[in-house]
Amino acid sequence: MSARLSIVVPLYNEEESVERLVAEVLRVAQSFPFEYELILVDDGSTDGTWEIIERLKESTPPLRAVRLRRNYGQTSAMVAGFEQARGEIIVTMDGDLQNDPADIPMLLEKIEEGFDIVSGWRRERKDPFSRVLPSRIANALISLTTGVRLHDYGCSLKAYRAECVRNLRAYGEMHRFFPALASMTGARITEIPVRHHPRRFGVSKYGFDRILKVFSDIFAMNLIIRFSSVPLKGFALCALPFVGLTLFFAILSILALVYDWTAGKALFFFIATALSAMAAVHLVLLGIIGELVVATSDLSHTRLPELTRRKIDIGNPPCAS
Repeated sequence: MSARLSIVVPLYNEEESVERLVAEVLRVAQSFPFEYELILVDDGSTDGTWEIIERLKESTPPLRAVRLRRNYGQTSAMVAGFEQARGEIIVTMDGDLQNDPADIPMLLEKIEEGFDIVSGWRRERKDPFSRVLPSRIANALISLTTGVRLHDYGCSLKAYRAECVRNLRAYGEMHRFFPALASMTGARITEIPVRHHPRRFGVSKYGFDRILKVFSDIFAMNLIIRFSSVPLKGFALCALPFVGLTLFFAILSILALVYDWTAGKALFFFIATALSAMAAVHLVLLGIIGELVVATSDLSHTRLPELTRRKIDIGNPPCAS
């Protein structure tokens, strides 16, 4: 296997783990018979994470690093890493060492078999039940709504063919949906069990607010997959109930005039007819605007805004084992 490999690791306040992380990743990567690079993306850490990265770079040739201006979130950090990656294959993992770098060769074996994306499955997950339960519900919902059935969308340990993710435009907590987004372009996706270790360093960055973001992103993801290429159809379907309400209240308004109902009832039906008609028209107009946006996006690809504060050795060649 001669393809070059990029290992992308987002970090946020991981000063306790980053040095050991680099050591363990390089211990595994040094056995690869091809070129590789390790890209650390500091997502606006407020502790000593960046200073440790700068020190490690002096003695670690394969290490490259990107520092974001502030904490944008894991999705933006991953996308920043994808933009800098030079490998034909990109592996992502968490920086807290709950993912095991020793599982990377198993992911690469599946890529060699012809898959475009290989997703890790933390079958024996070492997290509290308060995190495992919402995760299982979210995984079931994502699989149901996207049609891409994976046990563990939230596992950061994944391998991608670079062309599958380099042009992804994502936000919120969308990094967990990368396999589903890539499936829209025909990517072949599989899943393998991987090890999962108890947290040894720092504290979890996941709270109740992040769980809410995940579930809101599931709704957004469903709209993207179903209607991104035909937004007018999607909004027109949403407008149908309001069209029905418009007809219903219009009939009642006519009856109110014919049978001389009370002025209060007649006024209510007139207002309800107008409001439901306005809602239907607005939804159709949004669909038309969506069609124009999609057409414009297809003609001119807009890059993500520049988020980077500083880079280390972005221009150097990758390391060969």
